[in-house]
Amino acid sequence: MKTAQSDRIGSAGRTSEGPRSLNRILSLFDLLAQSNRRMSLSELSSALDCPKSSLLVLLRPLTEMSYLMRENDAYFLGPRIFQFAQSILANHPFGSVLRGVMNDLSKQTGETVLYAVRDGDRVVYSSVIESPQPVRYVAQTGVDRPLFCSASGLVMLAYDTPEELDAYFERTELTPLTGNSITDENALRHLVSEIRETGYARTVGTAHVDAAGFGVPVFRADGNLAGALVIGAPLERAARNRKLCVTAAKASAEQLSLALGYRPDQTGTALN
Repeated sequence: MKTAQSDRIGSAGRTSEGPRSLNRILSLFDLLAQSNRRMSLSELSSALDCPKSSLLVLLRPLTEMSYLMRENDAYFLGPRIFQFAQSILANHPFGSVLRGVMNDLSKQTGETVLYAVRDGDRVVYSSVIESPQPVRYVAQTGVDRPLFCSASGLVMLAYDTPEELDAYFERTELTPLTGNSITDENALRHLVSEIRETGYARTVGTAHVDAAGFGVPVFRADGNLAGALVIGAPLERAARNRKLCVTAAKASAEQLSLALGYRPDQTGTALN
């Protein structure tokens, strides 16, 4: 017999099942996008921690609509999902994603956030979100800095090839911007090696005496560097909030890299 209570229970069950199914579909797409091979039903079930029977309910319509393909009892992404992705990229270019991520990072850390791209032997700030705090790091879009004494520039050098790094030091006069600028080639080589290992650069008063910077790499789909995401802050706050800044910057840079089609296993330590 159907009662008001059973209606409520049924409605609640459907409400909870809907989000669970959606989460499974999104996790399924994410898993197959990051996999370099086709995956069987058993492998998908295990990886997603989802019963085979429940998974099949999702796989069948996705396959029928060509979001997935099935061949020899293994599944892989189909043409419809790639068309979907291309439509998103065409209508929502990287710039809008970048500003959104930068805004979130600035709110999370309370600091100024910059995006830098390389221009020869210098870096240029192509986008800036200023901190809302009265005392803050201030920079303008279009401002450039030498590679060797800025957090973003050191990130660029860290992902150069050994040959490119040798050529850079051969042609570059290491003129300090402040008394804290590192101008010893061996010290800089050690520093860029460390940045490559840790996945972030930290500068303290090297470009501005009263400011510190945290720079992290952003990668393109081919694994090459697209730019650097940077947090700029007054020295005292940067020292106090170092862990937050590094962790948040890395997570934001990973978001941007994934938006550009990059997968973390392409460069090994890049997003560590």
